[in-house]
Amino acid sequence: MMGDKDETRIGVFVCHCGHNIAGTVDVESVAKNAYHYPNVVYSVDLMFTCSDAGQSHIREKIDEHNLNRVVVASCSPRMHEPTFRRVVEEAGLNRYLFEQVNLREHCSWCHAREPEKATLKADDLVRMAVARAALLEPLEVKTVSVEPHALVVGGGVTGLRAAVDIGSRGFKVTLVEKESNLGGHLRLLSTMYPNNEKAVDVIDRMLIAAKAINDIELLTDSVVIDFDGHIGNFEAQIKNLKTGKTIKRTIGAVIIATGFEPFVPEGYYEFGNNPNIITLADYERMKSTGSVLKISDGRPPKNIMFIGCVGSREEGKKGHEHCSRYCCTAMTKAASDIKDKTEEVMVLYDDLRTFGRGHEEIHREARFKHVMFSKFAHNKKPKVCFDEEKIVVKWKDVLSDTYCEFEPDLLVLTTAMVPPAGTDEVAKLFSLTRSGDGFFNEEHIKLAPLTTHTAGIMIAGVAQSAKDATDSATQASGAAAKATSLMARKNVEIESTVSWVDETLCSSCHTCVQACPFGAIEMVTTKDPPIAFVTEAKCKGCGTCAAACPSNAITMRHSTDEQIMSMVEAFLLPSVIKGGGD
Repeated sequence: MMGDKDETRIGVFVCHCGHNIAGTVDVESVAKNAYHYPNVVYSVDLMFTCSDAGQSHIREKIDEHNLNRVVVASCSPRMHEPTFRRVVEEAGLNRYLFEQVNLREHCSWCHAREPEKATLKADDLVRMAVARAALLEPLEVKTVSVEPHALVVGGGVTGLRAAVDIGSRGFKVTLVEKESNLGGHLRLLSTMYPNNEKAVDVIDRMLIAAKAINDIELLTDSVVIDFDGHIGNFEAQIKNLKTGKTIKRTIGAVIIATGFEPFVPEGYYEFGNNPNIITLADYERMKSTGSVLKISDGRPPKNIMFIGCVGSREEGKKGHEHCSRYCCTAMTKAASDIKDKTEEVMVLYDDLRTFGRGHEEIHREARFKHVMFSKFAHNKKPKVCFDEEKIVVKWKDVLSDTYCEFEPDLLVLTTAMVPPAGTDEVAKLFSLTRSGDGFFNEEHIKLAPLTTHTAGIMIAGVAQSAKDATDSATQASGAAAKATSLMARKNVEIESTVSWVDETLCSSCHTCVQACPFGAIEMVTTKDPPIAFVTEAKCKGCGTCAAACPSNAITMRHSTDEQIMSMVEAFLLPSVIKGGGD
């Protein structure tokens, strides 16, 4: 099929992407111009290249024109590079003889008001891709074995759910929890919305299920103190905080479920200056004991006020910009439940977001019970002061445009969810990045919401972002499914576009070791002098080491200096494209 192996034959496929690209870029012109580039023997524009019809067209033309390089100019490689790599493989080509151009995000979308210039840029991008494609080399597809053992970090509702799901599928699980008891913050709650189920009953059922599975190892009072390795073969060292004893486990996949801690509202609404000003977490702990709710002088409160968004949706060092999501419904549920046992219940809110399934019914029930709701302005928070020993709250209700005053016996502050202490250490240990709100970043918010940039490590629950127990448990099951599917393969492919060290040029300077953000390079001390060695399963192909190496001893496979320079030359000198030509 391939004909002369020394002859480079490139096919170019330019996608309309409906109106996404063709609405700005003259794709017919781009495809027509591509015919004039060196080594291009076929060029076409297609409506949807990623469709079944588009994929079939690529396969057919590879065979018909004996193509040995393929360039697709379409949308983000993040979305469809795996698709097109699979297509060229099905046609008999090595997957790394494919090159993709992002004409959507890099051209049509960002230059929507300049169609002529966008078309010229599209020409440049395709011409550069053709130059690079001519120099692409086939790479070996490599795999590593996967240890059928998962590590779950965190023993709250998320960690327990994940552990039970994995263990019930026949894989070993080691769950590590730094506290003495499992269940996390859920164990400290009274009832859960929307079905009024006792939180402790939910946790107890999960614990019974976990302990009934022999493959689940529950380690409390324990932390992971060392972690190394790569996808499928991680080494975790776990220390018991009470005994000081350490154990090691070989792990195939990891789920981070480290949860949250309630924000301590120091400096908010006189918190700390009166024992009857508490947080919702404190309030729930009081209720969970089953005792009668009382204020500091021993009396049951007659008037109770809740204030929402304390520390959430605020800028500055004290607050947090993110919405904690659980607060509105939890606050409304608490207000509704206590209304039957007291006289007046008032809820002050910035915005009210009872968004979940069955949550609006909780708000409706609270209204039916005559819980009073009042909205304050985002930039004008309520003021709390004291009249002798009485708490006085003053604010302006924006809906009625009136100034209000209330004297609660108990003031409950609904505070934000924030990352727990030790999150920095966990991030460093597992090579995770963090978002602006301090929680861990997922690999992609839509396409890969449970995996991270460190292959083999998943995140779930509030470790990823603020959410309630229902969403946390759902994410836990999703992460568990990811982990089990990985372990069930027994072997997993790793990326071949990694760095490679020329031992004859290595000067043993250790620069690459220090530069690598993934810890993929180490010095082989058994050789004299020591030589840098790349653990390919850890390498992400970022190129940092190759750029930093003063001896030019490191080459990035699939992104060699020659390939990159060919693209630069193709842009600067359109009539000269390295790698071939007339």
